[in-house]
Amino acid sequence: DLPVGLSPGTNASMYADDTKISRTICTESDHAILQSDIDYLHNWSFMNKMNFHPQKCKVLSVANRPPPLLGILPNVQYFYVLGETILDYVGGEKDLGVDINPTLNFSIQCERLISRANQQFGLTKRTCYFVNDFRRKRTLYLALLRSQFEHCSQIWRPTNQTMISKFESFQKKCIKWILCEEPLHYSHATYISKCRQARVLPLEKRFDFNDLVLFYKILNKLIPVNLPSYLKFFDGYSRLRSCHLDAFSLISDVKPKTNLSFSDNKNSALNKSFFYRTHLLWNKLPLDIRAIINFSTFKNKLLKFLWDSVNDYNEKSEDDNWPD
Repeated sequence: DLPVGLSPGTNASMYADDTKISRTICTESDHAILQSDIDYLHNWSFMNKMNFHPQKCKVLSVANRPPPLLGILPNVQYFYVLGETILDYVGGEKDLGVDINPTLNFSIQCERLISRANQQFGLTKRTCYFVNDFRRKRTLYLALLRSQFEHCSQIWRPTNQTMISKFESFQKKCIKWILCEEPLHYSHATYISKCRQARVLPLEKRFDFNDLVLFYKILNKLIPVNLPSYLKFFDGYSRLRSCHLDAFSLISDVKPKTNLSFSDNKNSALNKSFFYRTHLLWNKLPLDIRAIINFSTFKNKLLKFLWDSVNDYNEKSEDDNWPD
C-alpha cells in the first residue's frame, strides 16, 4: 500500500527492500510536492516499523545539464529532507547492478562490464586450462562471460560504434579461445565467419535480440509494462505518396532534437532510449515476424532473421576491421 498515498505524477519503484520515487520537476511547486511525498514515505515507514536508513537515501537529479549558476549559488539547488536528515545529492548511483548518472550516459557501466569480463575470462582460462572441447568452452563462455552482458542490457547497451567495437573485441578474443586458435588478428569478415563457426551472435546483434524480445513482450502484454504515450501503432495515414509502414508498425509523436550544440542527433538521449531505438528496430523486421503470436516461435524466427542479417556485414570491405 506504500504507493497509494503518493501525489499524482510521482512514480514509485520497489524491488525487495529498495524503494525509489521520481517526479518530473518543472516548477518550484514540483519540489514541494516531491518533498511532501518523501514526508509521506517517512511517516509510512515509521508507522509500519520499517524505517528508512537516512544515510543510505540519496538524491539523483537526471537532466541534460545542471541547474544554472549551481557552482556560484549553491542555494539554487533544492535540498530534500528525510525526517531531520538532509539528503545528499550524488553524481551517480548503482541501481540493481546498473550505474545510473545524471545524464543517463552508460559508458562507465560498459567499461566496468568489459573490465570485469576480462578478469573473469583470465580466471576461466587459468582454471579450465584442461578443457579442450569446443562445446564445453562455448558453454563456459555463454554461462560465465557473455551472461554478464545480458543483465538489463536493454537499459545500458552501447549505442555508439566505438563502445560496440570494444565489446566485439572482447568476444573476438573469446572465440579464438573457444576454437583453440592462435591470438592472431581477425578481419571483420573473418570475425563474422568465426561467429558462425562458434554459433555465437556478434554482440551488437545479441543486444538487438534482447531489445526486440522485451519489446515483443511489452506489445503483447506478456509483462506489466506499457508503451510510452508518444508511441502509437500506424493508423494508415501518411503524408508520403509511398509508405513502407503497416498495421504492426509503430510511429513516434516526438523526434530527437537536431539543434543541440552539445550533441548530435545520433547521441541524443531520446535516440538512445530503449523505446525509441527499439521501435525503429521493430519496424525493420519483416511483417511475418512482427505478426507472430507465439512467443517461442517469435524468438526462433527473430534469431534466424538476425543470423541472416549478419550476411550484410560481409558486404563490407576486408579493410573495415574491428579493432583488436
